[in-house]
Amino acid sequence: MGDWGVMEYEFHFVVDGIEVDDDDAVAIVHETFDGVLTCHRGRHFLDVSESGVNAIEAAHRIVVRLRRSLPALKLVRTDPDLVGVSDIAERVGRTRQNVQQWVNGERRQDQPPFPDPEGIAGRSPVWRWGDVNAWLAMFGEGDEVRPPTREEALTIDYLLPKWQRTLDDGLPLVHFAAAETGDGRDEERETVQRLLEGTLALPGVLERISAFPVPRTEWQRLTVVCAVLTDRLSSVVSRIGHDEVWAVLAFQGAESELRLQPVGTAKAPGAVPVSRLGLGRDATVGDLLLVQTNGPDGSTVTPITPVGLD
Repeated sequence: MGDWGVMEYEFHFVVDGIEVDDDDAVAIVHETFDGVLTCHRGRHFLDVSESGVNAIEAAHRIVVRLRRSLPALKLVRTDPDLVGVSDIAERVGRTRQNVQQWVNGERRQDQPPFPDPEGIAGRSPVWRWGDVNAWLAMFGEGDEVRPPTREEALTIDYLLPKWQRTLDDGLPLVHFAAAETGDGRDEERETVQRLLEGTLALPGVLERISAFPVPRTEWQRLTVVCAVLTDRLSSVVSRIGHDEVWAVLAFQGAESELRLQPVGTAKAPGAVPVSRLGLGRDATVGDLLLVQTNGPDGSTVTPITPVGLD
């Protein structure tokens, strides 16, 4: 599977439902997530990291993983990691004077201006480390593990209650991904996503998808890969996350009807390998549609049969 620009993101959550004196919860945080649970003035904080193509997708994934392992945990919001000039200097190994020059626009004049401060602490400005780190990353400095920027954190905070309510209802979190990008057909894939967003909101649709023969442990996070008929199946499988073995392929058929097809990696149990369908490594979504319609030997392949992609 390709990584499609996957990066590691670090999250600092304000949490409820677990406590630092709960040895079992602390052990899970440390051993399963390599994370840290702390308590300050009666409020609990959780530091964890997760990979994704962007901060929102990484947060989406970590919410599901945490729910699986710690069902009592509630993620209240992200907590901004606020830093002053001295903090920034210490983190990047520069002098305070160097950082102040960045802030004043006296250095790095070939780059966008230094981020606006988040506020004032005492008489000194403070910034979100995520914003500063993103600015530093433009010229090869900062942390490799990226905290969310202010804009990303606001989006995550807005989505957290919705994501957790969906899981409370026993439904999966849906993550949309485009099979390919930048080939002039992005708008067609976005059309598929818009159609799906409306369809998935209809009563019973997600429950019908849950009837696909895939392991229940895979059900809490549903990746839907939006494609057009010319997209390669190899591109589809590259969009399945590193911790996933299955997804749903969505595309418009020859008559513009919306079609859903479960697909999986070579590790997906019960999947029919594409080689058995007579499809080669360069096969497209359109080729798969033809096989579904006619079958490699005249017998059709049931649409809800997961297709294993190499």
